[in-house]
Amino acid sequence: MFTSLKPGRARQTRRAVALLAFGALALTACTGGPGSEEDLVTALTRGDGFTQQEAECIAAAVFIEWAEDEDALGLISGAADYDELVGPNGVEGFGESFERAVTQCANAG
Repeated sequence: MFTSLKPGRARQTRRAVALLAFGALALTACTGGPGSEEDLVTALTRGDGFTQQEAECIAAAVFIEWAEDEDALGLISGAADYDELVGPNGVEGFGESFERAVTQCANAG
């Protein structure tokens, strides 16, 4: 999906999609508990986001990475935006892990 974009533009586009995705996940957090993998897939495929296959891959990677850490999943689900997740009160290592998942999943399709 992003392989035809220049590296800086691809990263900017992925970041914009991530911001939208995590904003949407924040809405699911209002129902209590962390959002689901399916919620993340839905958020990532909205608009001109990721393909279904890419979103499923990214969501799986996120939930595998933090499967044993309910606090991290709660923060991921409740974050208003990407910057909150990678900030001082966010999930340590999230930015690098999410970017790695996006790169791997976008290139796998």
